[in-house]
Amino acid sequence: MIQATINGTEALEKTSGYHVSPDWPGIDFFFYLPYVLENVKKNDRMIKWTRLVVLKEENKIIGEIGGQGNPDETGEIEIGYSIVPDYQNKGYMSEALMGMVAWLEEQSVIRRIFARSYEQNIASIQVLKHNHFVHIKEKDTEEKQGRVMMWEYPIKRT
Repeated sequence: MIQATINGTEALEKTSGYHVSPDWPGIDFFFYLPYVLENVKKNDRMIKWTRLVVLKEENKIIGEIGGQGNPDETGEIEIGYSIVPDYQNKGYMSEALMGMVAWLEEQSVIRRIFARSYEQNIASIQVLKHNHFVHIKEKDTEEKQGRVMMWEYPIKRT
């Protein structure tokens, strides 16, 4: 799937069986894909941490969600996600994050789930809050593009 995405919309539609939103993948994810492909070739376990977001009613890829790489040796994984503009603010990413977090909680290797969001990205912050992520203010950082807020999901295990 990664190579098909790099090869373009036609290749991905043929490989996946889904239509692809004209705005997907976003520029950040597209430029991240060669890095992902290289790492998957070295470690095929990496591929299981990322998912496409598919709108079933339209049989269309509208985004992606997943770990920013494999969990580290302490069991921490950073979640990242993106959805095309036409499908933002409709609850799709919140639903995708809910499903991804539920799946991650089932993985015994996962000890901590966290995410980052720019302070000005109100939609992303709402998605995180809706999914019970907690803002860890003391871990916020400043970057050239603005303040980056750190969020953590409180894993519930019995």
